[in-house]
Amino acid sequence: MSAPARDPLPLASALGARRKQLCLGLELGEAEILELVTPTTAALLRWWFSGDARSSRAFNFHVGQQEAILNTIIAHEVFGATRLDELYEKAAPAALLEGKGELLAEVKQAKHAHPKYCLKMATGTGKTWVLQALLVWQMLNRTVALDEGREDPRFTRRFLVVAPGLIVYERLLDAFLGKQRADGSRDFSTSDVAACAELFVPPAWRERYTQFVRGNVCTRAEIGLKATGNGMIAISNWHLLAEAGGEAEELGD
Repeated sequence: MSAPARDPLPLASALGARRKQLCLGLELGEAEILELVTPTTAALLRWWFSGDARSSRAFNFHVGQQEAILNTIIAHEVFGATRLDELYEKAAPAALLEGKGELLAEVKQAKHAHPKYCLKMATGTGKTWVLQALLVWQMLNRTVALDEGREDPRFTRRFLVVAPGLIVYERLLDAFLGKQRADGSRDFSTSDVAACAELFVPPAWRERYTQFVRGNVCTRAEIGLKATGNGMIAISNWHLLAEAGGEAEELGD
C-alpha cells in the first residue's frame, strides 16, 4: 500500500484550516478572529464580510479574495510571525519535520527573516482588490495607532507596489489614480478607490483614506522626487528596480 502523497503546500493548507476555525460565524459578526485582532481590523472584517454589510451594497469580495485577505491577516496579526520559519512553527510545524529537513533549512535562511506572504491567484480573479484591501488594513491600523499616540510596528503607511510589466503598471495607476484623460491628467472618480469606496472602507474612515491615496501616490517617475509627509504609495514596474540595481552595481565597481 503506497504512502499518502505529501501536501505540496502545507503552509497554505494549514492556514486555510485555521481560517475556517477562526472565522466561523464571521458572516454574523461573531467569529473568534474578531477577538484576536485590533479593533480597527475587527471593524474592517465586519464591514467586508458580515452578512448585513454585504447585503447593503451592490458588489463584494468573492470567496477567493476573502480567503486571501483573511489568510494574510491571520498570518500577520493573529500568529504575529515575523519570520517565515516562525510562521511554519505556528501554523504547520509538522511540515518542518517531513523529509530530510530540506524545508526547515530553506525557511531558516536569512532571506526569509522577515514577514512575507505569497497569495496565489489566477489572472482575472481580482488580485488588485485584494491588494487594495490589505493596503487599507495596514494604513488604517497605523493611522489609528498614531492618533492614539502609539507605535505599532506591525503596520505601515509606506507601500511599494511593483508590477511585472507596463500593462499591469498602467492598470495599477488606473486603480489608484483613475483613468487617464486626453490631456494626460487622471479622473480620480474612475479609480477603484473612488468607484469601490463603499466596499473597501467603512464610512467613518472613507474620506481620510481617500485623501491619503490622492495625496501620497507616487508614479515611477516621481519616486524619490515627490514629497509626501504622512506616508507613500509608490507604484513602479520591476524593470525600474532592475535598472536601479544595475546602476548601483556600476557605482560599486
